[in-house]
Amino acid sequence: MNLSLRPAVILAILLGLLLPATINGYLSIRTDLTTAEKNIRLDHERLVEILVLGMQEPLWNLAPESGKPLLDSVMSDPRVVRIVVNDASLGVFLSTNQPERRIGKLSSLSHLVSKQGNVIGNVTLELDDGIAKQAIERKQQQYLFAVFVQVCFSLGLILFLLNSRVLRPLEKLTQQSTELANDQLDRPFIWHREDEIGQLGSALEQTRQALRDMIGTLEQKNLQLEADLMSRKQIESALRVSEDRMRRLVESTRLIPWDARPEEWRFTYVGPQAEQLLNYPLSVWYSEGFLSSYLHPDDRHYAYPLFADVHEPGQVYEFECRLLAASGKEVWVQIMATCDLDPNGHPHLQGFLFDISQRKHTEIQLENYRHHLEDVVEDRSRELATSTHELEILTNILAQDLRTPLRTIDGFSQVLVDDYQDNLDSNARNYLQRIRGSINGMASRIDDLLMLQQFSRTEIRPQNIDISAMAHDIMDEITMLQPDRAREILIDDQMQADADPRLIRIALFNLLENAWKYSQTKEIIKISFGSTHVNGQMVYYIADEGIGFNMALAKNLFTPFYRLHSQSQYSGNGIGLTAAQRIISRHGGRIWAKSSPDEGTIFYFTLPAHLLHAA
Repeated sequence: MNLSLRPAVILAILLGLLLPATINGYLSIRTDLTTAEKNIRLDHERLVEILVLGMQEPLWNLAPESGKPLLDSVMSDPRVVRIVVNDASLGVFLSTNQPERRIGKLSSLSHLVSKQGNVIGNVTLELDDGIAKQAIERKQQQYLFAVFVQVCFSLGLILFLLNSRVLRPLEKLTQQSTELANDQLDRPFIWHREDEIGQLGSALEQTRQALRDMIGTLEQKNLQLEADLMSRKQIESALRVSEDRMRRLVESTRLIPWDARPEEWRFTYVGPQAEQLLNYPLSVWYSEGFLSSYLHPDDRHYAYPLFADVHEPGQVYEFECRLLAASGKEVWVQIMATCDLDPNGHPHLQGFLFDISQRKHTEIQLENYRHHLEDVVEDRSRELATSTHELEILTNILAQDLRTPLRTIDGFSQVLVDDYQDNLDSNARNYLQRIRGSINGMASRIDDLLMLQQFSRTEIRPQNIDISAMAHDIMDEITMLQPDRAREILIDDQMQADADPRLIRIALFNLLENAWKYSQTKEIIKISFGSTHVNGQMVYYIADEGIGFNMALAKNLFTPFYRLHSQSQYSGNGIGLTAAQRIISRHGGRIWAKSSPDEGTIFYFTLPAHLLHAA
């Protein structure tokens, strides 16, 4: 496209005005849009975090009314369209929705709610970005109007200045350039302007004068060329000095430079540091077959690829090997080399080698130490197994040795009660009863300790069992002694598990008996046993509406012989929950509880579904 100067300049001005403004406006709008999206995302995440923190207590205590004010506070933000709070077990806990607020793109963000290491629910918040985008659109319209006004004003002003300050002076410059091209060098070019065009006119005048003086300048250039040739010789001499200096610098380091002919297994150059490495003179290093004679026999296979294989230009080699010193000592070195072709096309090797004996010595020491540590670990493992076996033997011996004197004391106490009852006052008989009660308690604790130890050693024999049927049998056994007691027992049907039926029955019996025992104060005993899915995993639960307990004491819940309530209120030896926890842990599952005083207790436990197949 051939355009004259005027339309070309006008087109360039329009593009120069519109293109930056368009790009700037686009980038500004994109920046505002990105900033708005980022602020919306940050506000979205902040609101969800506020809801997660604020909903921990309502979800934990199952109190939706305590979470409603927080929901209303968050919904005061006009961008919030919908909030849903779900309980991990019960489903929808709280929700609110105002679909009329949606005027733009809707984004949703969910987050899990956890407390005390347990996932108790999740929060979902939907946020609309329409308000922010409407503000950006208004800003865009204002910006386009401002750009239009600016372009109109700037174009008129620029056209006026272009005609008066550029186009007419350019016509004069064209005329003078034509005179210069036609060798009309006698009439000077006079310019009284000091702007760029005036400077260009002055440059034309200087060019005219320069052309007139061309012949004299050429003679001076010839003299300058001769001076440049002399300067080049001086530069070449300086380069040789620099090469010598570089060689001395390399030869003063620990790196030993070398060149070699691979077909002769011979060095053509070796740095002078090599004499100190092996205590051989350099003449020995330059001898033919040096490497084949002074390279350790076990390491020669490292050098074969370097000196015997076909070499490609630019190929790089690096390996570690041992050289034999004059004293017979083995010196570890690292050799680095590259292959080039000489002017005749023959392969030529060059590179560096340096002493790594200290490093290899350290590596050998570390390897020996590693082997030593492996031996120590094996010995410690063997000692631990022996100690464990001895501890089991000691536990059985102590149990037997303690039972015998306990039986003797209990027997003599019974003899005193039976044979000397008439000679004993009420205090003595009371003391004897306390002695016998303590003896029976100690014997019971010995049995419990042996039972816990047996759970730790018993081999798990998993099989598919019907937990629902097992729970029904256990509850029939528990309620047999109180057949007339008002109760509501709810057990889900067809609950299956892969577990050891004998051990799982013991764990379920202890958990269900606890639920029954600690619900005795209620008019109607309510116990439920069911299952749910949490994060894709089957979780079983046993819930009651008994006396409950303070969760601050939950850390001691599975401690042997630890009781949350006195034995005078509720019977038991404090070992049932410990046994249940040991059994479930042996199956690879976990157990935890959730409770509040006077509001009942829920025990949760898991049994891995793959246990049967793994066994």
